[in-house]
Amino acid sequence: MNLRYKINTVLFLVMIFGYGIISLIHAYTDSGSVSSLEQRALRELPAFSWESLATGAFIQDFNQYFNDHLPLRTSMAKTGALIMTWKGLPDEEAILVQQGGDNTAFRLTDNNNMEQLVEESQDTQYLIYKEQAYTLFKYSKAAAEMYAETLNRFRSKVESAARVYSMLVPTSSEFIDHDQYSRLSDSQKEAFEHINELLSPEIQQIDAYRVLDEHKGEDIYFRTDHHWTALGAYYAYSEFMKTIGEEAIPLSTFTQGEIEGFLGSSYKATLNYKLKSLPDVITYYQPEDTYSYTRHYSNGKEVAGKAVDPAYAKEDIGLYSVFLGGDLPWGEIQTEQRNGKSIVVIKDSYANAFIPYLIPHFESVYYIDPRFYTGSLTAFVEEHHVTDVLFLNNSTVARTKGIAELIDQLM
Repeated sequence: MNLRYKINTVLFLVMIFGYGIISLIHAYTDSGSVSSLEQRALRELPAFSWESLATGAFIQDFNQYFNDHLPLRTSMAKTGALIMTWKGLPDEEAILVQQGGDNTAFRLTDNNNMEQLVEESQDTQYLIYKEQAYTLFKYSKAAAEMYAETLNRFRSKVESAARVYSMLVPTSSEFIDHDQYSRLSDSQKEAFEHINELLSPEIQQIDAYRVLDEHKGEDIYFRTDHHWTALGAYYAYSEFMKTIGEEAIPLSTFTQGEIEGFLGSSYKATLNYKLKSLPDVITYYQPEDTYSYTRHYSNGKEVAGKAVDPAYAKEDIGLYSVFLGGDLPWGEIQTEQRNGKSIVVIKDSYANAFIPYLIPHFESVYYIDPRFYTGSLTAFVEEHHVTDVLFLNNSTVARTKGIAELIDQLM
């Protein structure tokens, strides 16, 4: 063994062990809790117990925590995505990306058993097709039934004078324009039909699915983000107004603006170079009515602002925050309407682009996000003299029990 070989070996081992030590120190001292690149919470340091060590749960959880807190992790993720563009592969028609672990990517070809690829994964999966990312939907009958039961329970507990509505919003994967690829995702229409069959007759259903299906050829969803656009939200708002017997305000009466360069949650989950090369443009519509809007934070802080404001759109919290300022426990909008009507929207982030359209129709517009709110929903309705309650959520409620469980806990 010559001297040069020995030196190279020592240097290699020093680099490997050095990076390992630095990684361990960084993992234990890193205070970051959110990845702005991926727009998700990072894993927390798992609590140690002899039982979790014996079952292997501690090692598994620590491995996930360690992966989330590697030094230069964000830079390495970006570099990895860049290297993918150097592979010299043919121009793939579609790619299936599994979020979780190492964000495995599969090129979809006639040789793939695509349904099996989806069935075997428990992680969020994205189909990237024609420069658009689709979050694939996996139906859970148990989750759908729990959501319906939870809304029925809310209806029975809340004041009988309050009108209760349910709006189920499909995600873009429901409208994939390819027969074979569309089969990768379960039918959201059938999932919604099952929920609606179980809902109490005292809960009025808003058919957002139908109106979005009618306009599926338009830009009603982002290509790089899992949300609908303000245009998609407007069509759903129009359907809501039709259902409650009111006229929707023409879109032309709102002040329109644009935010360019939007790379949303789907891009940040997949880091796909095709999505990056063609970012979205966020088109927003600001209401002309006079109103006051207050955002309520978990720490009790109250901040006044506008319901739609491009100043909210910042990279660290996401440009979609142009609507309402992002996801907050609750918010309130007081208008100059004097019709005795007030509404609370119990919602996920899809409602953020929808809620500003309600301003011309109600004296008070409230929203509650059960993922962050800690108060009682039924008490809120009573204390704020709410006349209308709208549950607005996307198809996640028919995929996982999470939202239903949170709503149930808040009753």
